[in-house]
This record gives sequence, structure tokens and C-alpha cells, in this order.
Amino acid sequence: MISVAIKQKVNCSGCNACAEVCPKHCIEMVPDKKGFFYPKVDAVTCIDCGACEKVCPFQDGNIKLDTPLTAYAAWNKDREQYLASSSGGAAHVFSSHIIKRGGVVYGCTSEGMHIRHIRVDFLSKLSKLQGSKYVQSDVRGVFSLVKADLKAGKPVLFIGTPCEVAGLKKYIKRIPEDLYLVDLICNGVPSQQMLYEHINHILNGRSAERLSFRKGQSFHIELTDQYGTVYSSEPHRDMYYRAFWGGISYRESCYECPFARRERVSDITIGDFWGLQDAASLPLEISEGISVLLPSSEKGKSLIAAAKSDMWIYERSVEEAVEGNTQLYRPVHNGLSARLLSMLYPCFPFDKAVRIVIVKDLILESLKNILRSFKPVLMPIINVIRR
Repeated sequence: MISVAIKQKVNCSGCNACAEVCPKHCIEMVPDKKGFFYPKVDAVTCIDCGACEKVCPFQDGNIKLDTPLTAYAAWNKDREQYLASSSGGAAHVFSSHIIKRGGVVYGCTSEGMHIRHIRVDFLSKLSKLQGSKYVQSDVRGVFSLVKADLKAGKPVLFIGTPCEVAGLKKYIKRIPEDLYLVDLICNGVPSQQMLYEHINHILNGRSAERLSFRKGQSFHIELTDQYGTVYSSEPHRDMYYRAFWGGISYRESCYECPFARRERVSDITIGDFWGLQDAASLPLEISEGISVLLPSSEKGKSLIAAAKSDMWIYERSVEEAVEGNTQLYRPVHNGLSARLLSMLYPCFPFDKAVRIVIVKDLILESLKNILRSFKPVLMPIINVIRR
């Protein structure tokens, strides 16, 4: 029985592998008070077979990690797809390649306000997977679908966070040649409950049909309906984004993530190429971001080589890629603000709890704005005094 993962939340990423592998289907993923999913075992039905413990990527530390073989700066040659994607749109290139081979792709989508992993087997549906989703995806039921596709002889590309990839690897056990694993450089994940509360708070009775977190280098939370934008805010004005970028609203396991390191769990790691040096030396202007690609297996390098005709791609050093992304060498620190938010939420509504935690920052920002507004009045006086 998975007692460790239940009693110590830091040891559970909510990957759902245990629930899917259980032969008696006696494990259910249920949300805690903060909305994060954890396994709940029906002790009456459980036969103590140990399958759940063997499949858990946090239980025995038996996940093989590999050092990146090299690094690339890359972006999609298709201008339309490039602009529709986060960073450089490399994930869309890989996904298109797999589907053209008769395969399927599993990735995260936003269905209304629900963020979950879906199966895509047509190029026309790949747009559903584009764009960043800064919340934990619902992967329930997905691993068994991946196994079924592999059994049917289909090439499969799975794109997810490192812990989701680790859970899938443990579930599949023997990784076939036609399973391509891509993990995202992940800071950490808030719960969908936090997101829903925030959306309900900012809409104040209004309704929305679609949710967007980002377009290219433009970060926002944008809610739209059939008539247009219902809500849009810059990150520093939005409480959900303030908590996310401040690293204070994540799942407990994120603060001790065993996959936030140089060694990677997948065939290819992708993300934004923060810290790219000498970007001006690249032959084309990059206005909406650029992807970093870190292949950690020969299979990963082969996938990049097979899809490179659809990308502008330039080899860089692994050190440059790692230095620009802190999640490639350590997890986010579980600081005082994160611990305080964990105590306050859900005793207070999410937005209110975040405001309490960051009240010092909000006061300082207000004072700066006040001083900035008085600057046109004060500058002539200061100049007179200086004379």
C-alpha cells in the first residue's frame, strides 16, 4: 500500500501512475484542501500486491537520468506556428513529425478552464497543444492510452513535466523505440483549484470560454468568450501570476523536485532559452522567443535530426543552457512566503491569501508609483535647489 506517498506529500507529484497500474482499481486520486491530487487507497479492495509502490517514481529513486549530449537554440520555420507557440515552437515541430509518421501525440491542452492531457492524432488538432499552461495538468487515464497505442505499433510522443514523464516511464517499464519522451523545463505547478478560484474572483459573475497564459514572449492571463476578451492582465498585476512567478503556490513535491537538475529524465528537454548569449549573432531576428533543446539520448538526437528541416537550429553549449535556467540545476526554494501561503490558503480565498503574503511588495510598489507621479512636480524644485 502506498503509505509513504500519502503521509508525506513531498514524495508525491500526482503523476497518477499508481492509480493506473493498480490491478484492482482501488486507488483514486483525490484533491486535498489546496486542490492537489493525491492517491487514496480503498483498503478493503487492496490486495497488497505492491504494484503501486513499484511504479511510483518517488519511492525507490530508480529512475535513470542522463546528462544532455548537447544543446540547441531552435525555432519553428513556419511563421504562423512560431507566433502561435510559446518560445520557439519546437514542440509543434516534433509533434507534426510524429503524426506524419502515423503516430500520436500526448500533450497538455486547455479545454475551457480545464487543463488536461489529451491524445492527438491529426495535424489539424495540434493547435490544441500550443501555448504554455502554468498549472498542473490532469493526466488521469492517459498512461493506459499510451500503452495501448504502443501495443498497436504506433509511434508515440509524450510531452509533459519531468515528474509526469518519470511516472509514465515507470508505468511502461520497458521503453520501446517508438516512444519518444519530451519533458518541459518546469518551475513548479499550482493546483487547478487555485486557478479556478482566481478566475471566479476576477470574473465576478461573468463567464468565459477560453483561457490563455501566454503568447510568444507576452505573459498574461487572458479570458475570452465568443465576443472577445473578458479579462486580460499583465503578470505583475495578477495575483495568480504573482504567486506563480514568485514560486509560492507550488505543489509540495516541487520544492524538493528530484528532476530539477542537469541530468534529465526524457529523450529531449525543451523550454525557453533564457540566458542565450550573443543572440544578435544568429542569422534571423527572433522576436517571439526561442526554444532550448537538450537531447539526453541518441533517440532524442535522432528525433531532432529528423525534424530539423522544419526548424532554424543552432548548436550551443550545455553550460549556456543550464546557466540560463535555474530549474536545470536546482528546485525552487521553499521560502517563508511559500510556507506562509500554504498556511493561509485555503483558510482564506486564494487571491486574498496571496495579497496577504505579498503585502510588503504591494506597499513598496504603491510608494514607488506615488513618488513617480510626483516626479514632474518635484524635479523643477530639485533643480532649483541644486543651483
